[in-house]
Amino acid sequence: MVVYDDIENFNSYKRLFDNFKEVKVSKTKYSIKIDYGKRKVFLNKGGESGNNSVLQLISKVKKDTENYIKGNKIETVNSSEIFWYYYNELTDRNGKQFEVAKIDLNSAYWTKAINLGIISKDTIEYFENIKFDSIKEKKGARLKALGSLATVKSIDYYNFGKKNQEFSDLIFNEKYRNLYMYICNSVAEDMQTVLGLVNGVYYYWDCIFVDLDSIQNVSDIFESLGYNFTIEKDTAEVFLSQNISYFYCEKTGVKYPIN
Repeated sequence: MVVYDDIENFNSYKRLFDNFKEVKVSKTKYSIKIDYGKRKVFLNKGGESGNNSVLQLISKVKKDTENYIKGNKIETVNSSEIFWYYYNELTDRNGKQFEVAKIDLNSAYWTKAINLGIISKDTIEYFENIKFDSIKEKKGARLKALGSLATVKSIDYYNFGKKNQEFSDLIFNEKYRNLYMYICNSVAEDMQTVLGLVNGVYYYWDCIFVDLDSIQNVSDIFESLGYNFTIEKDTAEVFLSQNISYFYCEKTGVKYPIN
């Protein structure tokens, strides 16, 4: 018997652990799987709605990953080696208020995985044909599918409701994780390249901030790289000090870290 439910209901199922000699609980960032007796329970945000489709999407992405790894040598990149954000000191904006264009890439990592030939045409078509209730749900499915490559799974065992402290596991697929970091680093390299080409001010993950007169140039470059994006004008400030440095945007009120 297989049951799908919302991840918020985990404690309701946990109360049943006392009735079983052994219960196996597998947790990831997005989901929980419970094995007890002949019953399996899959818990995620939203429960059964869209669950089977998203699980199938994850499976397809992993299959694509296996195929890509077989035919390509992947450079190992650690998370600490990736420039997730970067401030261009050459722009000399410390303590000044100025106008910027915030150019935000849409589904940057998914797009890069497609452009690198990692995600297959079959998987793309499958994803596009899933009936999502909202754009947010569609975005979440993309993140789960691609993020599953880097997912660390914790496994705990319970005996009649008591957690077995001697047996627990942390599992992840090193090859999958390496490929995920390779995708992230590829996006970061694109951001660095664009920042340098237009003497931009700052980028954070998949969002770049440039002078208003650079909008067309940046748009042309990102289009040539296969990205879709949105553009929004904002007022920014840069604060540099020995204690704390950050890039600040007025509209969002966000303080972005500076290297």
